[in-house]
Amino acid sequence: MKALTVAKKEVADHMNSNTFLIVFGLMLLLTGATAFQGAQSFQDQMDRFQESQNSDNERIGGFAPDKPSILDAFTMLTQGVNFPLIGGLLALLLSYNTVSGERDRNTLKLLTSYPLHRDSIISGKFIAGIFTLTVASAAAFMVASAIIIGMTGAAVTGAAAARILLMLGGTVLYMSCIYGLGTLLSTVFDDSSTALTGGVLALVISALVVPQMAFMISDVLVEDNEETDITVGEGSSGLSESYEKRMNIRNTVTKVFPTGSYGNFMQYMMGQDPSSIGISTGGSEEAESEPSVMESLNSSLGNLGLLAGEAILFFGASFVIFTRREIS
Repeated sequence: MKALTVAKKEVADHMNSNTFLIVFGLMLLLTGATAFQGAQSFQDQMDRFQESQNSDNERIGGFAPDKPSILDAFTMLTQGVNFPLIGGLLALLLSYNTVSGERDRNTLKLLTSYPLHRDSIISGKFIAGIFTLTVASAAAFMVASAIIIGMTGAAVTGAAAARILLMLGGTVLYMSCIYGLGTLLSTVFDDSSTALTGGVLALVISALVVPQMAFMISDVLVEDNEETDITVGEGSSGLSESYEKRMNIRNTVTKVFPTGSYGNFMQYMMGQDPSSIGISTGGSEEAESEPSVMESLNSSLGNLGLLAGEAILFFGASFVIFTRREIS
């Protein structure tokens, strides 16, 4: 298959690129540092939980710390500047000059003059990008897992291992989506600098601006009735109606964008509900009831579908434009 021939060359180019090596090294460094912090946080939570089990004085107002899960140590990896931003940036740096770079070097006509169909060229470049990002993501997860397990000494159950593997798969899908966006911009714009600027702007808006806008929109649409965010009582979900409405609006707005869908998926894989992040019911029976892996996966299918759909859309548009656009 000619696309695989193109992919092999592209993978070699990626692996030998100084830019890739620098950003990949930075991602591993941040992953290691964040995993270290996550492991320390897990240890602190476990210490507080064990103290609460040995002393009734720890229960204040009927609340007590929840027993932490080893997956809690991975929480910070899915937030801030790690996988959502640095991982997305790595995907952009691999894709922003996929086509425009060939045009900048005046090698695009030469490339298309080879006995290769255009569809093989663009498909091979996309395959190479996904493969490279899979290797990078797997390496980052292995570093994080080694640090967290080594520091905490916590046993990883089969369910936890399955969740970590699913988190890795979701990360690859997210980064493939961003890679598809970069490829599309590289196909549309004639120069690489414009494609990179547009990609970085879109990533920053998705990762940093949209979440803040979602909070503002939810606060405007849902009237503050001065209820507390946590309600206590038999049969209560633990969350006030207004809080649930605000979180549903925020999740609806953010999941339209790749970073939001990715964040929601990762929260589900860690056994959490994105609509109740930050709320604890204090060791109640409902809080201790963690959903199964399949239940979490089923809950996250909408977010996975959006990520997959956007990745297909970006690649499909790149494919159509590249194969039909006149090469000058």
